[in-house]
Amino acid sequence: MIIMAWNCRGLGQPSAIRDLIALVRDSNPDVLILMETKIVEPILVARLRRVRFVKFLYVPPVGLSGGFCIAWRNHVDMEPISISKNMISCLVFSNPLSSPWLLSAIYGPVRNLEKRNFWNNFHKEVDRFNGGWLVIGDFNVVLYIEDRQGGREETSSSTHMINAVDNLGLVELPSQGLKYTWSNGRVVSQEIKAKLDRGIANAEWWNLFPNADMKVHP
Repeated sequence: MIIMAWNCRGLGQPSAIRDLIALVRDSNPDVLILMETKIVEPILVARLRRVRFVKFLYVPPVGLSGGFCIAWRNHVDMEPISISKNMISCLVFSNPLSSPWLLSAIYGPVRNLEKRNFWNNFHKEVDRFNGGWLVIGDFNVVLYIEDRQGGREETSSSTHMINAVDNLGLVELPSQGLKYTWSNGRVVSQEIKAKLDRGIANAEWWNLFPNADMKVHP
């Protein structure tokens, strides 16, 4: 199964639509996760149809910020179990057929207080399911010191995430391509880069997919 996660920073402009079409064409994903779509649901439906996705769950934006979606192909057997502005979880039954597993798409909170509350309650998502668990998307926080270049360290937010990941025994998927997934776009002297997007999984999921990895696109 191929899962593509993209913080598109808005799907309203023609350039963003072209980028989406190109990414889907190149990756041919079975599951598509979109963050910061910044569009209402009827427009999202039209965008998804352009790339042949019909089944989806959507948390619409508030004003001009947000918009969080997970979509899947017709051949993928998924059952939604929870949806919020920061996480959408589904049980996957089609791959492999004999061992359902939990897929959680994440669009991490931005504000520090929300980050603390989110990570303190993170474990509750898997409490309802005793099996393989993959969490993938934009975490909006770095996991390790080396995941950030420039700017101030987010010690408090990182600590809450590290504690949650360690307590649940989650292991990061190895990645290929770019080291950092986000940049503030400033000149070199003021530039901040960070690895905010990743996938993490528990031992049960790794037993199902021992060769899984990630590719970071430019």
